[in-house]
Amino acid sequence: MAVALAALPAMLLTGRLANRANQRLVWITLVLFASAGALPPLAHSRWVLFALLLLVGAGSGALDVAINARVTGLEAARGIRVMDGMHAFYSAGVVVGGVGAGLLRHAGAHPSAILAGVCAIVLLAAMLNARAEVLPIAEAHHALLARALLIVGAIFAVSALLESGVEAWSALLLENGLHTNPAISGLGPGLFAAGMVTGRGLAQRVAPGSTASRLSVSGAAAATGLALAAATTVPAVAVVGIFIAGCGLALTVPTLFRLAGRLGAAPAISTVAVIGYVGFLVGPPAIGGVAGATSLRGAFVFLACIGAFLVTTVPIVRRINRDSPAKRGF
Repeated sequence: MAVALAALPAMLLTGRLANRANQRLVWITLVLFASAGALPPLAHSRWVLFALLLLVGAGSGALDVAINARVTGLEAARGIRVMDGMHAFYSAGVVVGGVGAGLLRHAGAHPSAILAGVCAIVLLAAMLNARAEVLPIAEAHHALLARALLIVGAIFAVSALLESGVEAWSALLLENGLHTNPAISGLGPGLFAAGMVTGRGLAQRVAPGSTASRLSVSGAAAATGLALAAATTVPAVAVVGIFIAGCGLALTVPTLFRLAGRLGAAPAISTVAVIGYVGFLVGPPAIGGVAGATSLRGAFVFLACIGAFLVTTVPIVRRINRDSPAKRGF
């Protein structure tokens, strides 16, 4: 809760400061995040830990907006596409970080040493970004923002609810619902993350579709994969369904960040990120509530229906994209 509480205001503040900081924003937020990330092992009580995690959350939220705003600026200034690839690396980092930390702990490494090593890598990334080029400052179109950003943020929140729900509950579906052993149930979140890497990597390499078509594919794949996981009694089939859902949901966040950047540059990205982040907060407990009222299968049927709902938002997104003042055909 501490990380989430601090991330939301940090996202808003970073969006407002982005134009002033320009090329310095990424390396500054990397330094802040690295510094905060090394602090939690110093806590000797739960309240000190809570306070230090507030700093981690603020650094994480600020860095999230800074990187997405920078990528949006690079795409606009150079006429290139890198958003999908960047988010693919993020998903790969989730996999490597989770597996790597587990292996290092198994080998006897202390959590303080692991965090210190990761923070050193983040500081190296900050050094590499310290001499970044200055990009043109994009104009924010406030009239359009007032009409569109709440909608884009709400769709982001729906996608985030799906993503966090599958990450939190797929292992339980396999272990408790399909009665697999822990070694198999761990494949749920693992292959979901692998699906995210696969989907974003493929999206970076193939010709870009429209915003509406990407969301159509994302929602349809999520609905199909999660319905398959909910309906089957075979663990292997459920894992395949979870992987398909990951491949589809991989497209949503990069697509919506790119659309937000065209609508109003960094301030718009921060606004959409804050609204969307609510989905990450409410996803796991909401799905838990549905599972408690019905069953684990019922929870995944609910998730599949939310995936189908994503498809119904396509006409609205198509209209917003058509009215975008900086449409570039992505």
